[in-house]
Amino acid sequence: MTTICAFFLWWVVPAYGALALPPGRTGSLRLELETAPADTARVVLLAQLAYELTQTDPLATINYGKQALQLAQELRFRRGEGWALVRLGSGFREAGNYPAALQIGLQALRVAEAERDSRLLGRALNALGYLYWEQGNSRPALAYFFRAKAVAEKSQNIKLLTRVMGNIGNVYQQLHQLDSARYYLQRGYVLDVQEHDLTSEVGDAAMLGNVHAALGHPRMAQAYYRRSIRRARGGHITFALCRAYLGQARLYERLGGAHADSALYVAKLALAAGQQGRYPKGILEASQFLAAAHAARRDSATAFRYLTLASATRESLFGRAKMAQVEALGLGERLREDELADQQRLAQARRRQLALVAALLAAVPLLLLLWRNNRLKQQANRQLHTWNTQIAAQRDALRTALADLKTAQEQLLRHEKMAFLGELTAGIAHELQNPLNFVTNFAGVSSELTAELRTEVARPDLDRLALEALAADVQLNQEKIRQHAQRASAIVKTMLEHSRSGPAPRLPTNLNALVEESLMLAYQNTCGTDHAFQATLRTNLDPDLGPVPVVAQDLERVLLNLCANALYAVHQRQQKELRTAGPGAAGYEPTVVVSTRRSASGQGVEICVRDNGTGIPKKVQSKVFQPFFTTKPPGEGTGLGLSLSYGIITQTHGGTLTLASEEGRFTEFVIYLPSTAARAEVALFQSMPSGRVTH
Repeated sequence: MTTICAFFLWWVVPAYGALALPPGRTGSLRLELETAPADTARVVLLAQLAYELTQTDPLATINYGKQALQLAQELRFRRGEGWALVRLGSGFREAGNYPAALQIGLQALRVAEAERDSRLLGRALNALGYLYWEQGNSRPALAYFFRAKAVAEKSQNIKLLTRVMGNIGNVYQQLHQLDSARYYLQRGYVLDVQEHDLTSEVGDAAMLGNVHAALGHPRMAQAYYRRSIRRARGGHITFALCRAYLGQARLYERLGGAHADSALYVAKLALAAGQQGRYPKGILEASQFLAAAHAARRDSATAFRYLTLASATRESLFGRAKMAQVEALGLGERLREDELADQQRLAQARRRQLALVAALLAAVPLLLLLWRNNRLKQQANRQLHTWNTQIAAQRDALRTALADLKTAQEQLLRHEKMAFLGELTAGIAHELQNPLNFVTNFAGVSSELTAELRTEVARPDLDRLALEALAADVQLNQEKIRQHAQRASAIVKTMLEHSRSGPAPRLPTNLNALVEESLMLAYQNTCGTDHAFQATLRTNLDPDLGPVPVVAQDLERVLLNLCANALYAVHQRQQKELRTAGPGAAGYEPTVVVSTRRSASGQGVEICVRDNGTGIPKKVQSKVFQPFFTTKPPGEGTGLGLSLSYGIITQTHGGTLTLASEEGRFTEFVIYLPSTAARAEVALFQSMPSGRVTH
């Protein structure tokens, strides 16, 4: 551990020299430090300067805390040594070196207990609780915070109580106990304002925004986020800026629709604030959010870049070696507390034994009773020793299980990365499959027509009209091949454009024409696979629908997928009927119906694709939109058509794609597209509290 701390100090101290002098109180403290002699007052001054820079410059905090600790040890100033340890531990915590922070924090706690200094003890307990909270270890964090709260209330230390109340709320928010989190954070926030504790105020405001967002109060959440950002900017408190911006990004992501761009923008601000303030936990959470957001947009290159940053930051914070050190230190502290408790029990037992001896000298008749009591105590001690042995064995088993769990977690992360790459590759293959099938089918028909054309030319009684008809058919097929080759090229071009600049704009489009064209293309493709297949195609199109703003190329891919699935279903049912009843049987007519209409609310349009095919079993209907899930036999489907269609409708267009089906009777997919999304977005933004995000 000493080697790790020394290496970390070697890395951070040179960077400190390039920092600009912070304004206000830190500047005046540095001026005092230049003339202060090497006595206990200088120790206090160094510790105070380290405290003032904790949230804005953790590297400087480590530097001043180290100087304060060295001077206090030289002067044998134990109380000053305790304060220097508290500040130094806070600096290591903010810099992301959790093992060093825990080791130094436990040393500070032991000094505070030995000195019986309530102010020092409260701060040491609060620092340890905050360290465990940042690592996501809620239970020990809550225990330390409540101990600090009791010390603050007993000593009437309001400044400490201001910090502790908000920290307890942070832990309850981490445990998803939102009512308790709001109660303690609100109490802490009121004390922050009363005591003019800006650092605690902006931190509690950001966390209150997170709690209100989780409770479904977006307006209140935005108000707290903006308040935290405004106040934190003035005080250069980067950790609070990072938390508030990240909370805003998550809120915008939940609102969806046009807020997606705002979510990415403020998430990048959060990452910049975390990097500026050297706040590793904020960097980790912001880069994870940005990686997930860009992955959802199918921007794999950017997503991978942020995922790499998140992985490197996580390793620096929660690597196996560091976590093992933290676990060992925490276990050592628990064993130390158990040992102290045992020593206290033994001391009490010795005092009782002395009292018993004195009582024996005064009252001999009670000797037998006292002897019996002593035997009972010895039996209890043996039982306690047995229990301690069992606890130690359970502790070793838990430590082994923890190491196995972390190994499995790393393997799972690698598998998830490979699965993501596989899904991306399969999605590209699936999107290109439809136009390539059309090219293949039309190319086959063109070959047949060319053979007929050659036969006709070879005939002595040349029929010019027949030749012209065949030539026209060949030309038409070549045009179809060119069109679908262009569609394949457009799909690739669209994916490349998405990876650089996001989704294409929505333009007013004639949905009726798009629906009819998609249905006919899907039918021609199915007939090209089975020339004997025939189905009844019906359209029920609203003539008053008017243009609807959509990404026409993406919506056409959705309609082709749905129509192709419907034709596949009726074809499968027709084949089943023929196998069951024979070729001469009648009664089943394959039918696909496509309709468009205004929604009942009048705020959007609906496209319905219905077939009387095989239907979808009820037990698998909830899985049809999942990637790689398919009811088709192996080799006939990738399981990505409905998954990609669902993403296009819900993410690109802000609509819905729903399913209704009854096995053996019908299947119906309904697409809902909002036609007033732009007006709704403007109205929602204007109804929010004052203050806006500029791009």
